[in-house]
Amino acid sequence: MAKDPLFNSDRRNWLFRKLERIMGKVAEGRLPMVITEVYLFGSFLRLKESPADIDILLIYDSDRTLQMYETMGRKGDLHWRFWDVRKSPSRLRGMLKKNAERSVDINICPSLKEFQRNLAYAMDTYLRIWSTDDCNWHSTLKAYFQRPEAVPIAPEHRSRAARSAKRCRSPQRSHCT
Repeated sequence: MAKDPLFNSDRRNWLFRKLERIMGKVAEGRLPMVITEVYLFGSFLRLKESPADIDILLIYDSDRTLQMYETMGRKGDLHWRFWDVRKSPSRLRGMLKKNAERSVDINICPSLKEFQRNLAYAMDTYLRIWSTDDCNWHSTLKAYFQRPEAVPIAPEHRSRAARSAKRCRSPQRSHCT
């Protein structure tokens, strides 16, 4: 594959190709969860020359995901295949990552706000690159990196232990109507 001229290092190009593969699968939509938004955050967005990984946050629709696992009982009553619901986040990661690759960090949550609430530190930069209403993630990412103020952002020092303890949840019916 050709290098993307937006990125100044082989490592960033390599991570971008991984992102392209994952976004292709998200766009297909045949996943064990209903994805509504995709965010990037971390060192890839801070323009670090050689980021260790690419951090991706997948936002899912709880209600529509649960509907995927509804079944009708013999008496016409509604049941959920709870084991499948509980395993859906790990199955989603398995479908998007190759051989448990460590260079891709996939987080799954029902909302950006909930994900941020469970972090030990505030996200310094993040970008919604894809949603069901705006699927042109290439253009969104290109515009982000080509903006005039696109200079590396120096993050405050963080330890590996400062990550979220609750990075993934099984879908639950939302309380909103």
